[in-house]
Amino acid sequence: MCWPNLMSTPLSSRRSRSIIVLSALFVVVACMTERVRATNGFPLHEEEETASGGSDAESTAPTLPREVLAKPVSVRFRMRDGARKSGKVTALSSEAIEFLAAESEKSSSTATTMRWLDVLPDDLDELATKTLDDARVDHLLLKGELLLLAFKDRAAESAFDKAESLAEKLAKKAAKSDATGLSPAEVRTRSDAARTRARDTLANLEHATRLAKHAEMSARIPQVDGGVAAWPVLTREEHETAVAAMKARAEEICKVSGMQAVPVETRYFLLYAATKRDAVVECARSLDAMYEKVLELFGIPAGLNLFWGKAVVLLQPSEEKFRLVEQAAFGAMIPRGVVGLCHQVGPQVFVNIFWTDDQDRFDSTLLHETVHGIVHRYHSAARLPDWANEGLSEYIAAVSFKSSPVDKERRPQALEFIRGGGNVANVMRLTYENGSWPGPNAIGYAVGYVIVELMIRQQPDRFGAWLRAIKGGKQWERALVEDFGYTVDQFGARAVDFYKRSK
Repeated sequence: MCWPNLMSTPLSSRRSRSIIVLSALFVVVACMTERVRATNGFPLHEEEETASGGSDAESTAPTLPREVLAKPVSVRFRMRDGARKSGKVTALSSEAIEFLAAESEKSSSTATTMRWLDVLPDDLDELATKTLDDARVDHLLLKGELLLLAFKDRAAESAFDKAESLAEKLAKKAAKSDATGLSPAEVRTRSDAARTRARDTLANLEHATRLAKHAEMSARIPQVDGGVAAWPVLTREEHETAVAAMKARAEEICKVSGMQAVPVETRYFLLYAATKRDAVVECARSLDAMYEKVLELFGIPAGLNLFWGKAVVLLQPSEEKFRLVEQAAFGAMIPRGVVGLCHQVGPQVFVNIFWTDDQDRFDSTLLHETVHGIVHRYHSAARLPDWANEGLSEYIAAVSFKSSPVDKERRPQALEFIRGGGNVANVMRLTYENGSWPGPNAIGYAVGYVIVELMIRQQPDRFGAWLRAIKGGKQWERALVEDFGYTVDQFGARAVDFYKRSK
């Protein structure tokens, strides 16, 4: 079920499942005609200011000036933009390498400067390992920072530890050969500064990528005069503030409801579960994987977090606890039989759910409600008509894994209604707003499921155009005529004719 500001949201996570997706879903939204590249325009080290002035900044700044390698190092690596490189590194610094491509070695061509940050993270660690000298403190410090940028945290900490140990060894021997002349204390200070720079650089890069992906997503949304406004794209600072606000609200909910929760944070979700941590971690992995799959199905750029901050999921061990949290945190008196609800508070999303024993129903409803959340946050708050909002969610849940119970429950009900003379166009006009949805025996869910199936399988491109038009602010019936090619009555009649003849 999906209320105007409340959506039922069962959540599955007690066993991992490989979601088998039918190829028809990949055309729900047509592929983007032009890709917007993720911005890679951040320097490896931003200028830093400290409260104590320039001296502290100087003491923690990277200190590896350009140096020519005694012997060029042969390397192969990939860039973030997809380019593949093969050749030799002839010089390097804290910011970049100088690279001579293999095809240029026999010519008089000069080396090309390439920033470390522009190297694909998967190849950055190997490039750093090959070109930097573990017998030098300054090289180890730079290596540690680069490994952090390559998401090799353990290897990075090992490099920082080696740098400190080497500094201690050189200090004891009073050696003069080390170019940096750093004391162990200075190495620790510089290691901390490198961690901060790497963290900030990754956050800046993530924000730039988020902006590019939002632009890519929005580029195909037609704007309608007087239509709805797009969700604002948060700055890096606003995003961090939003995540903190969602955490604070979740902790407040746990406190007022007496929920003893185990918190786990994922890329897109904040989970608070009254169960063992292992179960929460498994749940978290399942949620992120399902979210990514739905993005793929919708043609939304991979990795784009559509939520304001992150979505909060409150996972209860029983129906009684679920109903208690609903009343204490959201002021809602929930009838028995409801497995979960998703409260949309402006741009925020809070899901309160409880475990059930029917795993397949649990999993299919999780997908169903994930689609609801993504549609809500997809470009704007413009809503699909209720039959499409529910029907699309049911369709994706039905075809996403083999044992989904959706089709065997919804299709017989819809076919009985249609073949018994039911009016599909009238079902398409049912709404939560006037209290008519979902109709007698919740027929709206079943009919919505089969007519969305018909739209996607027979005219996927037009369905995608219709969906985008609505999210851009066009009234759904107008969009059905202009972007899908039918009036409500015409499409209702077509659906009746098709399903009366189909098996």
